[in-house]
Amino acid sequence: MTYRWSALVGLLFLTLSCCKKKGVEDVPLPPPAKPIEKQLVWVVDDGERVARHAGALPWMAGENNAVWKPGQPIRLFGLPGETIAFQVVVTAASERIESVTVDLDELSGPVTIKNDSALPATSFRPIERFVVHELEVKRRSGGKVKGESLGWKASSMPEDPSRDRFIPDPLIPIEVAPSWANYPMIVNPGEHRVVWIDITLPTTGLPAGSYRGSVEVRSSSAALASIPVDLEVGSVALPYAAVATMVYVEPDRGIASRMGSRKAVDHLFQLMHRHHLSTVFPITEPEDVQTYRLALTGELYTEKYGYHGPGMGKSASVIVLGAYGGYGDPSPTKLENIKKTLEALEGLGLRDEPLRRDIFLYAADEQCESPTGPGWRKLLKHNNNPLLRSLRVGHTCSESPTGQQVDLVMMIASAYDPSLVQQARSMGKHVWIYNGELPHTGTFLTDGWYASLRANAWIQQKYDIERWFYWESTFWTDGNRGGHGPYDPLLWSETFHNAQGDHCNGDGVLVYPGKQVVEGYRTLGFDGVLSSIRLKQWRRGISDAGYLQLVQKIDRETSDRIMTKMIPGALQQVSGGIPLWPREGAAWTEARRELFDKLRK
Repeated sequence: MTYRWSALVGLLFLTLSCCKKKGVEDVPLPPPAKPIEKQLVWVVDDGERVARHAGALPWMAGENNAVWKPGQPIRLFGLPGETIAFQVVVTAASERIESVTVDLDELSGPVTIKNDSALPATSFRPIERFVVHELEVKRRSGGKVKGESLGWKASSMPEDPSRDRFIPDPLIPIEVAPSWANYPMIVNPGEHRVVWIDITLPTTGLPAGSYRGSVEVRSSSAALASIPVDLEVGSVALPYAAVATMVYVEPDRGIASRMGSRKAVDHLFQLMHRHHLSTVFPITEPEDVQTYRLALTGELYTEKYGYHGPGMGKSASVIVLGAYGGYGDPSPTKLENIKKTLEALEGLGLRDEPLRRDIFLYAADEQCESPTGPGWRKLLKHNNNPLLRSLRVGHTCSESPTGQQVDLVMMIASAYDPSLVQQARSMGKHVWIYNGELPHTGTFLTDGWYASLRANAWIQQKYDIERWFYWESTFWTDGNRGGHGPYDPLLWSETFHNAQGDHCNGDGVLVYPGKQVVEGYRTLGFDGVLSSIRLKQWRRGISDAGYLQLVQKIDRETSDRIMTKMIPGALQQVSGGIPLWPREGAAWTEARRELFDKLRK
């Protein structure tokens, strides 16, 4: 976790083992790529990952494709407040295709959904297009023990999703795509090139009904395709952030050091908010509250600051004091500073309201034997000041939460046990989950099953997990003990190393830098961050959880049936092998379709 991994690795080494680089004969491999026989423009939803050199795929013919069949419109559906995503793929056979562009100007219906031409190139907008960028995969995530990694048990290792050692993940906005991102696109023989499209529906003012448009695909020499789009919008608004999350951000060490300024910090906060995720950042003193005031109060998520999208004006749902043990050992001399920090938050109207807004002191990280958490709890509970006395204390520790002398326990995904959590709740404790490991949950690693983060939100909804914590989002420095130091995240997929020999693809990185001031590193030259495809998957799962909650209110039986179908078991109900949830995107889209139809009746 920043990774104060020196503590975690001891636990992981004992309970999870580690992993090592596998020989080619040991790695679960995908089927050999089939040759591409003809040039084609085709469409698939956001539930699949299309690598440039994947060869002929069944989705090209409409097989297991939930949104498109050859000769038919792209069929989409969604609720106000939701972002619907799909991918337009241009495939070349024997001839190279030059200067390919993909456009979707508007969707017309009861009102028109389109972009404001006056918006700056980097602004959030209703219709967004991204060119899919690929990263080189030097090796699979692994460590010292064959087959295992920090993202999966040995028996749960996914097949290699990379093709020719490259894997799609960064999404580059077309408006700021540099020459190295190759947009307009060149599609070489035997390649797929992909444009990802997000359509974000406003929460209010969008009547239900049918909206139609057209995806236009052109090359330098000809029009390649004109594909109709049919979007059906429901009448019930999607809940914002249907399940609670917590994603750590390191503004200075993570963003400012790489991008040359802190200008991108607000953009990152807005991007995460737009994806229904809650960010936390270092707060240790009153001045920090003022520094992050706009994000804390929700003012940053208004039109005044260029924000358009879900969760307009919503304030922080989680605030962490002294993240990763930032306050050190408990001491009465530190209480005055903590009190003033709480007063600064209260001055903004922000107080701890468990299950609605969580404010806590993060005492220690993955040191179950440490007296720091219990010590802070004792010191605060015996204080006369009501603000200090009511401040909750939490830490990360994956032993049984019932015996931990803190108010809030964060357990690693492989150890999270709903039965123990229920016991802890009966004692007045709160228990959260963090990170992810196959097969208990999905994994955050780039070379894991693509549906992982979508499945995590369903797991969270099914098992009533209060909040899901992910340890970092901008770990571009690989700076923990055993790390390899700064690297270019727009080139390589390997992001994390520790002193125990673990190495991971994508760990700690959910977004990519829009500008890099390090000589020789790739840059787009704008003060913002780029979403990963994995981030989009997490958003999709959180939105799916919103569907489940809406249907649960009107038809609990249907909601539970679909939930059980998609998540037959997870967490401590499974011990090895591939996960029980579907790994094909069409299954998830069809489940959401059934929920949508129930809301429409």
